[in-house]
Amino acid sequence: MKSIDLTKYYAHPLHEGEDTILLVSDEVADALEQFVREENNVALRRYRAKAYYSLDCGDGIEHHILFREETPEELYEKKLTIQQLNRALAKLPVKQSQHIYARFFLGKSCREIALAEQVSVRAIQKSLRSGLKRLAAILKKV
Repeated sequence: MKSIDLTKYYAHPLHEGEDTILLVSDEVADALEQFVREENNVALRRYRAKAYYSLDCGDGIEHHILFREETPEELYEKKLTIQQLNRALAKLPVKQSQHIYARFFLGKSCREIALAEQVSVRAIQKSLRSGLKRLAAILKKV
């Protein structure tokens, strides 16, 4: 059995200035010591990396750092690419274009598409493969 001072692990406003000593088993004391070491390691890594703010805080810092505004040329090129892709998808058979749209634009898995259409996953995979080959051939011509 080891005695530990709880104020080392947490502070409570009602017990401010008091020492709270408890007798705990060796396993609990070791777990608390390990926790303190891990917290100190995190703080040291944060200090060394100069990461004093969280990217999860939602104040727009990460958005400003990670994303830049697109130029008008980039926006126009993106619009043309989307138009070409839509025209190419329209030239595919209906089922293949629906499968490609569901998989890549809506982010559905092959299994979800197969369940919705009540077909096998292999059939969806085959349709996607052949549809993507046709799409590539159509886009190469453009």
